[in-house]
Amino acid sequence: MIRPCQAVFAGLTALTLVASGCAGLVSPGGAGLHAVDLDRPEMQQFSVASMTQLERDVRIETGDRDRPKLTPALFWTGIIVGTAGAVGSVSFGVAGFVTKNQLKTGYQDDGLTVEDRDALVNRGEAFNTAAMATAAAAVLGYALSIVTYGVDWNRCGPLVHKRRRCKELGL
Repeated sequence: MIRPCQAVFAGLTALTLVASGCAGLVSPGGAGLHAVDLDRPEMQQFSVASMTQLERDVRIETGDRDRPKLTPALFWTGIIVGTAGAVGSVSFGVAGFVTKNQLKTGYQDDGLTVEDRDALVNRGEAFNTAAMATAAAAVLGYALSIVTYGVDWNRCGPLVHKRRRCKELGL
């Protein structure tokens, strides 16, 4: 039997997974594609007739270098979401532990009413659900920043431009 808190947690997790996917939200052929200038010198190394699908994709990916860079914003968003999720997970975990100790103390002292017990149990379940949700947010945030840094490393973008010798590599 699924409790309402678990259903909300599962829904939030699914929504977060869908929203943080690597695929763009713009359909192919839509406004997400940029015009590629095939007359640029770096584009002249292959003849158009002998291009494979991979070469065409590379030309599309590297076509417009003047567009604003999105990777620093995604990287720092991932770091911020991951850190907030980690702090929230630890905080809600500590609050759940304190609630568990209050429930244990109430059982030992025999001063616990049924209403108090139900309130402590509900509060503990809410803290546990919140701790799991914020831990999932931390994992997703840090994963986003790692993937973004990897893409930026591969493209020799603004996050790694000073760390790599991009001009020597021709990127």
